[in-house]
Amino acid sequence: MSACLHVIGLGPAGLEQLTLGNYRRICSAKKIFARTAQHPCVQELMAEGVSVESFDEIYAAETSFEAVYEKITEQLRNELKKRAEVIYTVPGHPMVAERTVQLIAERLAPEYNVVIHPAMSFVDEIFRVLKFDPIDGVSIRNYDALKDVELTGREWLVIPQVYNKLIASEVKLDLMNAYPDDAWVYVVQALGTKLEHVDKLPLYEMDHRDFDHLTTIVLPPNSEVISFYKLVKVMRTLRAEGGCAWDREQTHDTLKQYLIEESYEVLEAIEKKDMYNLCEELGDLLLQVVFHAQIATEASIFEVQDVLRGVIQKMIRRHPHVFGEEQAETADDVILTWDRIKLKEKESDKRRDFFNDPKGLPALMWAASTQRRVAKTGFDWSDIEGPWGKVKEELQELESALTDGIGIREELGDLLFSIVNLSRFLKLDTEEVLRDTIHKFQKRFLKMVELSEKNDVDFGQLSLDEMDIFWEKAKSQEKSGNKV
Repeated sequence: MSACLHVIGLGPAGLEQLTLGNYRRICSAKKIFARTAQHPCVQELMAEGVSVESFDEIYAAETSFEAVYEKITEQLRNELKKRAEVIYTVPGHPMVAERTVQLIAERLAPEYNVVIHPAMSFVDEIFRVLKFDPIDGVSIRNYDALKDVELTGREWLVIPQVYNKLIASEVKLDLMNAYPDDAWVYVVQALGTKLEHVDKLPLYEMDHRDFDHLTTIVLPPNSEVISFYKLVKVMRTLRAEGGCAWDREQTHDTLKQYLIEESYEVLEAIEKKDMYNLCEELGDLLLQVVFHAQIATEASIFEVQDVLRGVIQKMIRRHPHVFGEEQAETADDVILTWDRIKLKEKESDKRRDFFNDPKGLPALMWAASTQRRVAKTGFDWSDIEGPWGKVKEELQELESALTDGIGIREELGDLLFSIVNLSRFLKLDTEEVLRDTIHKFQKRFLKMVELSEKNDVDFGQLSLDEMDIFWEKAKSQEKSGNKV
């Protein structure tokens, strides 16, 4: 028969909160280990003459908690090899905020008999002191996991073992990313002992006090917490009866223009490198996504969770080199993987055309996408001489059309299409190239007007040749970097 490890919870405070069964089991044991002696119950057991060996020396020697927990688990393994029964005690309930117990389950349970003996948890005392029912919702998060979760403010948030001011300051900053600076916070200490203490103070003052290993931070539900859920709730309210009359009237069709406008405003902020404005415009664009999702929810077609689920699953599925076993060392490898998986996904949907780009794309982007799609089938030139020759050919055909007065529109379109193809071979985005040129033209034109005004010349009265003089001056100053 394999040795048995008894993992015993000590409760949140002293002996009076230790269960009778656990007390008897500890008192009758020959060898007792404690994760830490810095706990009221361990101190009182030792005062009664119970011999307890703690792992506090490991805490002092190691630089990370993970290393501490690994060492504790290995030491318990060594003890199980030497004796039939080992007692390991932990603060509170063994299954609440106890990483060593999780490691024991992973590493030792396959080889040894591991028995968990429950106890009162520190959370039970929080329910008593703050007088709330956990059925209303409770989220328990370690202090170093706050960055990895979305804090919604819909439930009570409990953060245990905030044992010094440095950790308290980090917790405060993490919470301020979601909670209002003046949100109420409870700092609870030594619950269930004679030193029990509860402070209620605003979040921005949370770290202005002393902390120890029995300190827990608790935040009540807060409707002002910033989260994706909050945005969805705001939109739901706007669309609900008694909400905004304009928002209630909108449909997918009426919102199309705003979706396009917000997209281009995002692009403009990127081009101007205006990060403050980019932040705002991304919010406006996100609002459009939530708006459409809410309209679909009301029609029982899909919900915002379906949107999130779909894009999350797609990103994981199309990145097997990140979330799976495949390898993709370069960006080109990633694109090949993406296209292969995308093609496989579309094979089962026969309704889709080969050219399935959104028809609302700007023409230059649509042309580039079309050319990339057919190039994947092998219908493409081998080098840049092909598209460059095509540009010259189309330019001659346009010249002939202008001379004959026939087919001008078609030949102009062919020339534009061939230029997009040339851009693709040059690895340039035609849309961006043209937008840059437009910006350059606008800037140069405004400089031209400015120069004419500085020379006391009425720009509107100038001949084209005279305007061209100022144009060349503006162009010259632009290239030389002179500022007038």
